[in-house]
Amino acid sequence: MKTPSYLHLILGIALTGLLACEANENSTHESLKASSEQASSESKAKENSPSTNSGPVSKSNLLDWLPMNHAGFTRDQDPSADYGDLSRVQVRYVHDENPQKQFTLEVLDGKGPLVVALNGLINANLGEEYDEPLLDGYAKVYVNNGIKAFERHTPADGKAFLNYAVDQRFYFDFQGEQVSPEVFWEFQKILDPSSLSL
Repeated sequence: MKTPSYLHLILGIALTGLLACEANENSTHESLKASSEQASSESKAKENSPSTNSGPVSKSNLLDWLPMNHAGFTRDQDPSADYGDLSRVQVRYVHDENPQKQFTLEVLDGKGPLVVALNGLINANLGEEYDEPLLDGYAKVYVNNGIKAFERHTPADGKAFLNYAVDQRFYFDFQGEQVSPEVFWEFQKILDPSSLSL
């Protein structure tokens, strides 16, 4: 009579163990399935982003994307430099009330033939962070608004420069006369390459 009760006890433990293993296996299967679905959706998002698209953004799309007016500045109608078929544009902005305040903005898409040039610009201008006082201003590489940038400002002669890259693909080069780098950062806030129509 004692033997059947021991058998029931052993069978009960074994059954509990099997059910626990099965639940654990189902949980692991669900976890793997969820991870797989998440990886798939991240992969699709990357495929749809401009940085992984098949080719560089056209020059006309870059020009259409750049604002005509912002922060008190108006853009010249025509690009000030023509780079042929390369995905690279340079435009000039002039202050609405004081024409002496002006700057050029050059944007290039490093996808395709400009990838070597872009990597060279990033390595040359955006290496280690530093802050160097100059006799008439400063030069520094630092992070602002989540972007690593080179900034130089010499108020005595009214010159300002700002260079940065986005997604290791789009390179921005601001060069200004009688303006401060704060003007460039105002433009940076609205120049989001993910909004480009490709």
